[in-house]
Amino acid sequence: MEAIERKLKDLNLKYIKRSVEDGENKTTIDQLFFNDPDGFMIEMCNCENMKLVPAGSLGNIKLPVDRHTPPVDLNQNGKDASK
Repeated sequence: MEAIERKLKDLNLKYIKRSVEDGENKTTIDQLFFNDPDGFMIEMCNCENMKLVPAGSLGNIKLPVDRHTPPVDLNQNGKDASK
């Protein structure tokens, strides 16, 4: 994240920096938001420690559980979406 922020500063690009506390996992997620040359907003984060839970599509999408970063929690409410 620090290297990305330095690069954004070197390129004189405007960006927003934010930190989000994840109390459940006792970690902090850092985020950088900026626009690409076409005006689309880009978000960079150090989300590898954050456990993701697919919303709404649980059980409908088959994710590669052996090689997904950040980790995905496929067990939600006692259901195992990998089966």
